[in-house]
Amino acid sequence: MAVTSSAPISITDLVTEFGGSAPHSLTEYYRGGSLVPNTTTNASVPASGAISLTDFFGASATSGTDDRTLTIGSGNIGFLTAIGFLSANADILGGFGSISSNTIGFSGFNVTIEAVYFLNSGIYFRASSNPGNSGWTSMTIGSTTFNRTDATYTSGSIATWLWSSSNVIGTSGTQTVSWAE
Repeated sequence: MAVTSSAPISITDLVTEFGGSAPHSLTEYYRGGSLVPNTTTNASVPASGAISLTDFFGASATSGTDDRTLTIGSGNIGFLTAIGFLSANADILGGFGSISSNTIGFSGFNVTIEAVYFLNSGIYFRASSNPGNSGWTSMTIGSTTFNRTDATYTSGSIATWLWSSSNVIGTSGTQTVSWAE
């Protein structure tokens, strides 16, 4: 359950949602601290500095998912056709498809999504900033979930996760893609 999304709001609402130790103070509720997860849902909660009860409207202790809409495109990678989304930053030949927002802001996993595509019996997720192989648990495309720990991971300036899979992205239209902390 989330904190109320409108007034009135009190410190008791924060204690109910996030816990904490009495006597309670707003400074124990910074985003990314031990009580308030650093998720998109909690983006209005400051990580430091000035903090107010109204910063917590709609905030949640639940580690969330970060949902995106992928507009399916296709393009060649080598001599093969890939289907999904590839940013122009990730390929010298240009990109294809698009994604509704290309950033993920989980605690410990703040990246730019560079690609989600199907190619030659595999699903690829590529992210810049070389984030390391942690900070998220799974990626779901439509109704198919891919666990991070089941992927083949390659680090680099653009990190890559690869799962052996059939094409669950589709060939046209849009697809929901989400990441879970």
